[in-house]
Amino acid sequence: MECNTTNNTEQVQYVDTEYSADSVEWCPIDGFKDVLACGTYQLEDAAQDSNQDENSSSSQSQPHRRRLGKLILYTLHADISSESASDATGNKPLQENQALEMPAILDMKWCCQSILDRPCLAVANAEGQVILYSTLPDDGKREGYHLEQLSSHSIVPSPDEQCLALSLDWANAKWNSPSQIVVSDSKGKLNLLDVTSDTVAMTSLLQWDAHGFEAWIAAFDYWQPSIVYSGGDDCRFKGWDVRTPCYKPTFVSKSHQMGVCSIQSNVNREHLLATGSYDENILVWDTRQMRQPLSETPIGGGVWRLKWHPKHGRLLLAAAMHNGFHILDCDTITENQSQPIVASYMEHKSLAYGVDWCRQDGITSNYGIPSNKTDDTDQLQDALSQCSVDDSGDRSGVACSASKTTQRRTGDEPIQVSPKRTVPNVDASVLQRTKANNETDISAKTDIEEFLASCSFYDHSLHLWKFKH
Repeated sequence: MECNTTNNTEQVQYVDTEYSADSVEWCPIDGFKDVLACGTYQLEDAAQDSNQDENSSSSQSQPHRRRLGKLILYTLHADISSESASDATGNKPLQENQALEMPAILDMKWCCQSILDRPCLAVANAEGQVILYSTLPDDGKREGYHLEQLSSHSIVPSPDEQCLALSLDWANAKWNSPSQIVVSDSKGKLNLLDVTSDTVAMTSLLQWDAHGFEAWIAAFDYWQPSIVYSGGDDCRFKGWDVRTPCYKPTFVSKSHQMGVCSIQSNVNREHLLATGSYDENILVWDTRQMRQPLSETPIGGGVWRLKWHPKHGRLLLAAAMHNGFHILDCDTITENQSQPIVASYMEHKSLAYGVDWCRQDGITSNYGIPSNKTDDTDQLQDALSQCSVDDSGDRSGVACSASKTTQRRTGDEPIQVSPKRTVPNVDASVLQRTKANNETDISAKTDIEEFLASCSFYDHSLHLWKFKH
């Protein structure tokens, strides 16, 4: 699958991160949405001992190569729209605020709720630690922020045991629920941590064996935070109910043919879930029916990260390792059909690992929502949100299989799923007026421009780019 950069994406800025970059995350907290964190991973060169006996046994252990990392904090100046533009001082859009040396970073996530009235960033590192940082404004004259460590927790039982914390996720992306973190590790285990609200200390609630090899990814169901999903190098995608001891999964899927390395629940559209794998396919699921995915889309590279659009959840952003970054249109999900790729960004020269949508106000906006929205539109949207979904291209929610009863894994009452769309309590005149308003508005709409950040590994680069749609 050969892809080129599409004409609706444009590079804004390139940054050399010095170490190999593998994670980028925009802050979701109001007042801090111009803050970007970048995590890096660098394997230290092996020490060369010139006095080592050439006749020493070949079984002698090799020098330990440390995994080094940096956590780099940037601020975005949104009034600069291209790399050729700059302010009076020649500043670029992304300004580095701070760089912290630490063990190599495998993943990181911002908490979607403030902790101690500040944004909180959780970092998973190569020494099996989860570290929480608070974001504070700089005291100096220049605008910017810096990070201060709040607490740390090791998922490794013994300091001598080598175990990497591979991924993490917060439970409270949708609901203002207790702050919990799920962490996956290189031993195939999942770890559930609780974060206390007053001291921000982390305590272990549960640890269990989830996969036979590396557990590459763990993620909460944001609509049901008691449900956790995981993917591993054993080619298995699994579900877990953390209200139980997790002796066995709620389901096991073999739909992916290689290691499962990315999972994300859609915070804006209930029951919608996406998974990605080294098999180069993105699968979209209805969580009420996990026997088979709704759609499968080949992306031409291992799918290391997936990010639903934070405002509406109709676009899906993918980091495809050897094949750049792509945006899929998931507005309409039709069974057994691929999702259209509406944009590609191919300017990186190495493995595409980290990617995220910028959430800063004034840059992002609701995709596909008419600006002349009327009360009729509100009524129609409220009604459509109650609709079941068919395979004919209905945009009101998640596509479902043929009419039958399915059972939620969490013990809810059976859900009747019908292939026919019904629109309750909407007068026909409302449908006609809303259609007319939307058709008029679409012809007059201007392009929406959004900023994204992405990073790639061996060329240790961070890119800021635009997507127009």
